[in-house]
Amino acid sequence: MEAAEVKDLIDETHERERAKRKAPGGHHAEGGEEGGHGVKTSTAIYISILAAVLAVVSVAGSNAGKDLMASAIEASDSFAYYQSKTQRQISLRLAADEIELLSAGMPADAQAKALQRSGEYRQAADRMETEEGKNSRKDLLAKAKAAEMRRDHAAAQDPYFDFAEGMLQLAIVLASVFAITDKGFILWTSRALAAIGLLMAADGFTLILPLPFL
Repeated sequence: MEAAEVKDLIDETHERERAKRKAPGGHHAEGGEEGGHGVKTSTAIYISILAAVLAVVSVAGSNAGKDLMASAIEASDSFAYYQSKTQRQISLRLAADEIELLSAGMPADAQAKALQRSGEYRQAADRMETEEGKNSRKDLLAKAKAAEMRRDHAAAQDPYFDFAEGMLQLAIVLASVFAITDKGFILWTSRALAAIGLLMAADGFTLILPLPFL
């Protein structure tokens, strides 16, 4: 329910209430009018606060979902690149071993050239492991693990924000129902749901208290 819709609903409800409270001679019951205005104001403020909190939680949940998707893709790409480098490294070392074995029966000059090429292959394989920069195997593995950590963190946050958003939406709906019915137990139920939603949202930001069902 949008804030504008809630406001229109409250206004319409209190217009009806004012009509009911008119005295038989056409005079307003002043005490009832003032009380109705106070309920309207407090309910509108309460709903506005809930709507503001809901907007924050909704944005946080959306960001967690985006982080989850982006980090999952980054981790997958980094691991794929890491595996490709690993396979290339293994191929170079196998080629170096094969050249060294085949060079055993070669003439001295040919053997020297073969061993030189073998050494080049081994150096290239070693550079893939230790070279500085974002494309080394070491850096790719670190990047993939960091992306996995961000993915897991976002995945842990997302259900808390979803649950909090649902609780806050229910609280707003019940608050609007209270504005129509003026039943106290509906307001207290709304407040209880709002409190649960706030706690779930705070837990989503901090993850201090992991819940087994989320």
